[in-house]
Amino acid sequence: MSVSGDQTLEGELVRLSYSNKDGSWAVGRLRVAGGTEVPTVGPIGHVTEGQHVSLTGRWIEHATYGRQFKVSSVLVEDPRTLRGLERYLASGAVHGLGETFAARIVDQFGLDTLRVIAEEPHRLLEVQGIGKKRLAQVKAQWVRERANREVMASLRGYGLGAALAIRIVDRWGKDAPAIVAREPYRMCAEIRGIGFRTADAIARENGIPKDDPGRAEAALIHLLREAEGQGHCFLPKGELLTRAEKLDVPAEQGIPALDRMALQGHAIVNKGLDPQRDPVYPPDLAQAELFVARTLARLARPQDNPVRKQRVRQAIERAQRGIGLELSPGQVDAVALALSHGVCVITGGPGTGKTTIVRILVEAARDLDEDLRLAAPTGRAAKRLFEATGAQAKTIHRLLEFNGRTGTFTRDLDEPIDGDGVLVDEASMVDLRLMQSLLRALPDGARLVLVGDADQLPSVGAGRVLADVIAAGIVPVATLREVFRQAAGSGIVRNAWRINSGQPPISAERDATAPAGAARDFFLVDRDHVNDARATLLEIVSKRLPRLSFDPLRDVQVLTPMHSGPLGTVALNQALQALLNPTGPQLTRGDKILRVGDRVLQVRNNYDLDIFNGDVGRVVTATSNGVVIDFGDPDDPNEVAITGQALRDIELAYAISIHKSQGSEYPAVVIALHRAHRIMLRRNLLYTAVTRARRFCCIVGAPWAIRTACQQSGGDERWTRLAERLVDEGGGG
Repeated sequence: MSVSGDQTLEGELVRLSYSNKDGSWAVGRLRVAGGTEVPTVGPIGHVTEGQHVSLTGRWIEHATYGRQFKVSSVLVEDPRTLRGLERYLASGAVHGLGETFAARIVDQFGLDTLRVIAEEPHRLLEVQGIGKKRLAQVKAQWVRERANREVMASLRGYGLGAALAIRIVDRWGKDAPAIVAREPYRMCAEIRGIGFRTADAIARENGIPKDDPGRAEAALIHLLREAEGQGHCFLPKGELLTRAEKLDVPAEQGIPALDRMALQGHAIVNKGLDPQRDPVYPPDLAQAELFVARTLARLARPQDNPVRKQRVRQAIERAQRGIGLELSPGQVDAVALALSHGVCVITGGPGTGKTTIVRILVEAARDLDEDLRLAAPTGRAAKRLFEATGAQAKTIHRLLEFNGRTGTFTRDLDEPIDGDGVLVDEASMVDLRLMQSLLRALPDGARLVLVGDADQLPSVGAGRVLADVIAAGIVPVATLREVFRQAAGSGIVRNAWRINSGQPPISAERDATAPAGAARDFFLVDRDHVNDARATLLEIVSKRLPRLSFDPLRDVQVLTPMHSGPLGTVALNQALQALLNPTGPQLTRGDKILRVGDRVLQVRNNYDLDIFNGDVGRVVTATSNGVVIDFGDPDDPNEVAITGQALRDIELAYAISIHKSQGSEYPAVVIALHRAHRIMLRRNLLYTAVTRARRFCCIVGAPWAIRTACQQSGGDERWTRLAERLVDEGGGG
């Protein structure tokens, strides 16, 4: 609720505690006259700490965070105080200057610092510790930033971050300001990270009319990109035009705009009997879907080789004897299927022996003198695959040798992967684009084995590849349904199957169906009030589980559906850090505190540091300049120093979202599930969370929320035609 009208605040941005990728939404604190710090939210992510700003906006009352200043436009100026100059230089605004050198430079030149850097940079050699190499770095960075500042001067108030300004300059050079002013909608198509609303605001500012043809095309491009972010490969034409109307683009403008885009190759429209249902694709996703379907259909063509089948069966028998494991007939058939076809899927729920099958499969492939490469979508999943098999396993990105600077994979059609095949574990997490890249790099004659649980959450990216491949019926599928005796004794496994069949789970003390001697490893703790649920969850993690010999810092993972609210990751991480790791050396950046011993999560790929989204580590050193995080294991440490802007990508990981937990397993899992999470409550969400637990699982929350989650199937349906295309391609083969 607004508590006042538009007004202007002026002051120094002292810190940013959060910023999204393009800077269009950020949370920070502004120091105004008198020294008071004001919480601010809005398009301020491009502002560097220490800069002086004039913010236009209004006061709001947030339900969780209280009174805030919601920013609508920003005017950025140079720092006006010595401390502001230090913050500005130390925050990464000038590459090569950290806190130490920033303080020395400001101490040397005072408020004249920025003029010296711009006009007399050679004088920086007067500062202790700055040599010719560092001076060259500073000069090069300053020249580039000067060009960026010229662009930013024409974009002030639109919330475009520094990273976007660099992309605009890289794309259009000295013509950037003129293009942005006269053809702002080009940014939607040509500049990654700029959406329709931003371009539309700039167009309004420059007097471009609403019926400009470029406006409707930009809206459609934006909507197709937005749909991909929601997991869709396309939008039906009618749905696309309906969404466009919500952006004030009527059908009489949207239809001809779509026709123009189709003619120019900016959209692919698959025409059918009902124009309203015609799929409209971004061109690259249409190509990816067709390529994946054709390649999988080709790999799936029948291979009738009796000699090969006999050799495979013999290799499986030797592998079982060598490892000392005996497979069931269904498991043997699954391994044989994988080693006898160009592509196959092995799928099943918890306790059905997927890990055992993979062990035998890898050993049998070795017996057949085949090099089967192992991969998984995340580093945690790849580590689990290595632990299960003893064979080297990589993330798919590392297997394909991703180049972070070019955004491309080294391994492709021209330089395929070395090996006779690839086994991908946790295949439900693989999206359409990644599957296309993997198939492009698969050598001729190589096989592909997809292992996963199709009932888990789908991939974050576009498509539902594993589910579509299974549904098409073209690729051979081994579906494991038998739960083995040892697994059947686990309450975690039994309740995962209950949840997946739509039945509510049963706590160990009330489970009359448990076999004799069954493990008491699954519990429900009913708490209707959100504050009671939170207090109980904190007590379980900090007191009850340690009494069961679980180390809360190493063994226990809290999972929750959402980031915000009292049972979200942000609030729970702050509370758990205060309980489990309250003191010690620390680094403070805005509202973020990182202490030695904290469990932390990398939330974006950083190819320079070779750490990736989803990597979990532990802080081993913390100073005012940065932290050192060990992303490895006690036997194989991987310590990485993180400073500057890279710190924004590190978050506490005592509590993480269920989506982030995919591909991982933990000794003990505590799940928060409450009415506050109602928009997220789905069967596959709860099923995924429960199956992350290895030895102990506890759900804390409202019985209504648990029942609702079990009953709500679907809810994350996606527009994709991969299954249909597979049928078409398979029938044609």
